[in-house]
Amino acid sequence: MGVRWNHFKLLLLWLTVLAVLALEVEARKRVKIGLHKNPEPIEENIMNELKTLSIKHKLKAGDSKATTKQDTKDAGSKVATLSNMYNTEYYTTLEFGNPPQAMKVLIDTGSANLWVLSSKCPDSVAPCANRIKYNSSASTTYKAINAPFNIEYGSNSEDGPIALSGFQSQDTVNFAGYSIKNQVFAEITDAPATAFLKSGFDGIMGLGFSSIAIGGITPPFDNLVAQGLVKRAVFSIYLNRNGTDAIHGGELILGGTDSGLYSGCLTYVPVSVAGYWQFTMTSASVSGFQFCANCEAILDVGTSLIVVPKPVLRIINQILGVRNPTASNGVFLVDCSTISELPDIVFTIARRQFPLKSSDYVLRYGGTCVSGFTEMDGNSLLILGEIFLGTYYTAYDPVHKLIALAPAVH
Repeated sequence: MGVRWNHFKLLLLWLTVLAVLALEVEARKRVKIGLHKNPEPIEENIMNELKTLSIKHKLKAGDSKATTKQDTKDAGSKVATLSNMYNTEYYTTLEFGNPPQAMKVLIDTGSANLWVLSSKCPDSVAPCANRIKYNSSASTTYKAINAPFNIEYGSNSEDGPIALSGFQSQDTVNFAGYSIKNQVFAEITDAPATAFLKSGFDGIMGLGFSSIAIGGITPPFDNLVAQGLVKRAVFSIYLNRNGTDAIHGGELILGGTDSGLYSGCLTYVPVSVAGYWQFTMTSASVSGFQFCANCEAILDVGTSLIVVPKPVLRIINQILGVRNPTASNGVFLVDCSTISELPDIVFTIARRQFPLKSSDYVLRYGGTCVSGFTEMDGNSLLILGEIFLGTYYTAYDPVHKLIALAPAVH
């Protein structure tokens, strides 16, 4: 598929968040407000609901992991703290240049480029209005490249692909305390208005193999390794499915793993195609329906849901009893009252079962429940997004081309 999967990435992110927001707005139009003449903005309402409804794995103040982490993670590794927005976005903060400019970037194992909004994108361009932007003129370590940069995030909508454009630059990038010298990245100067709607980040950092990097640009983690900043060429990801906690949204561990964040032993599976983090899955089934037998799958922390081929989705939707099976936006609703009755989804990887309970694969936003399964045109891979990665801790070894998985400790 080359880099084509990049072309679809943000669609799932936006559809999930925007569909939920729209549904909650419509629901509230039908509910009497009583004496509250000035209800909170809808985003705040959802955030408040997420704090009290169907919240799993919430880290509490003084959680024991905070005191044991230093003893369980690999020596020489460092942690990039993740923020979590609606269980559909996980981002961390990078610092660009000298003096450092803090930028929030979405982490993405399904792409390999780093890009951020540029100060050369004027506020008159909708996505750049009132956003944090990288300012090269304020950095003493900036080096101009000025080669053009273009990337597309396609969609199934009538509007066609979401195209972003800008140019390449070079600067020092601080990543969880590691100072990466001469990192090449893209400054985005033009994007459609929908590109950053409701998002909590100012760019994307790809963690895929360099073979899928646009323009042959070396990804940040590859430079961490090449510059000898990490002892082990391994990174690992832990996602907290809290949905509201921007402090404890999860961790991206650079240079190793943290045994305090998973239970049992890691299961290793070889990468089948080094581009995305792709591997051969033994099987996948639900209620006796086997929808994978030695099929190709990828782990993609930049995708919110689990993506399956269209014929498979049709049967899964029937099994889950989705309320809108003909929805054209790829967001399918389930009856919240039936969640406890829904079956487990069982994925078998390297002869080990990795099940998902209904509480894992259904996103709940107040009274709205969204199935964790969707499809996209032209895709034949099984794409395990944050729905799966929120339940399982994962580690990635680009040198030996290995993926490791284990149940996450929440």
